[in-house]
Amino acid sequence: MSDNILPVIASQHLGQVVLGIFITGIVAAAFSSADSALTALTTSFCVDILEMKKTDNPDTERKNVATRRRVHLVISVIFVLIILLIEAIGSDSIITAIYKLASYTYGPLLGLYFCGLYTRVKPVDKWVPYIAVAAPVICFVFETVMKQVLGYQVGYELLLVNAALTGTGLWILSLNNYKPLTLNP
Repeated sequence: MSDNILPVIASQHLGQVVLGIFITGIVAAAFSSADSALTALTTSFCVDILEMKKTDNPDTERKNVATRRRVHLVISVIFVLIILLIEAIGSDSIITAIYKLASYTYGPLLGLYFCGLYTRVKPVDKWVPYIAVAAPVICFVFETVMKQVLGYQVGYELLLVNAALTGTGLWILSLNNYKPLTLNP
C-alpha cells in the first residue's frame, strides 16, 4: 500500500486537473530517467567494452553509429525484461526489492572497501573475486535457512552480513601474508 498513497490521493481526492498534472509529471520523470540511463549505459558499453573511438573516417563512423544503435536497442530490451521480471515477482514494494538486490551486490563492495580502508590485510589477489561471489551465495543460503527453519525473514541486515562475510573471507585469505606491525624505530 505504501507505493499507492500518492496516486490514490491524486486520483480520488484532488480532482482531474491535479491527476493530469500528476500523471504528466510521473511520465516525464520516468522518460527522463530512462533516457539518461540508456544513454549512459550505451556510451559506457560502446566506449569501455567495445573500445569505440571518435574517427574522421566516414565508413568507420557509419559502422560505429549502427553499432551504437544496436547496443541501444539491446539495452532497451534488457530494461523491458527487467521491468517484466519485477512485475512477475510481484513485490509489494519496489524499494524493498531494490534494496534486497543492493544487499547482494553491494555487500561485497562494502566489505572490500572496509578492509581496504580500515585494515592492513593483504589477501591473495587471485582469490578475492571468489570471495566476492561466495559471500552473496552464502547470504542467499543463510536467508533461505533462516526463513524456512526459524521462520525469520531476513531484511536490511543482509547488507551487513554480506559485507562481514566478505571481510572475513579477505582476512582468511591474508593469513599467510600477515606481517605484524613492529614498533621498533
